[in-house]
Amino acid sequence: MLSEKQIETFKTRLLKEKEKTETNIENREVDYDTGELSSYDNHPGDSGDELFLRERDQAMTDMQEDMLSDVDLALQAIDNGTYGVCKVCGKEIELDRLDIIPETLLCIEHAKEEAEREGNDPMSRPSEEDVLDPSVTATGKDIDGTTDGFSKVSEFGNSDTPSDKEDGIDPTR
Repeated sequence: MLSEKQIETFKTRLLKEKEKTETNIENREVDYDTGELSSYDNHPGDSGDELFLRERDQAMTDMQEDMLSDVDLALQAIDNGTYGVCKVCGKEIELDRLDIIPETLLCIEHAKEEAEREGNDPMSRPSEEDVLDPSVTATGKDIDGTTDGFSKVSEFGNSDTPSDKEDGIDPTR
């Protein structure tokens, strides 16, 4: 069981983390105005760069909001007198684990189970593989089973040079 001094130390750390995270969320820049009146003349890469920055910042904000929620729950556990005890099994959480992750409310066993349930298992495969049929997508065949889509489109012309041809002969000479 944690001593009062240890609990106070963890409470101080959690309050500092809460303040730091709230400050980071408040100071996050959310204005992505590029100063352009129109994106018509922009290269698609410019728009992609802006989209990437927005998505990255949104992901960071989401992560920090999750951290803030975890910290608040840990502070509530301190107030309730249940801090340091796994909320699932009631066993004491290891001190080393609390030193590294003071906002945790789960022992290592239940934290692993929760991560697997939430899909954070590093050994899991992408969810897209659940809906894609490799027997269809890997063959490159069209729905009718004849040829792939690129071959049909390339009939209308492509950027191949004569050296890209199998025989290397330019038919226009």
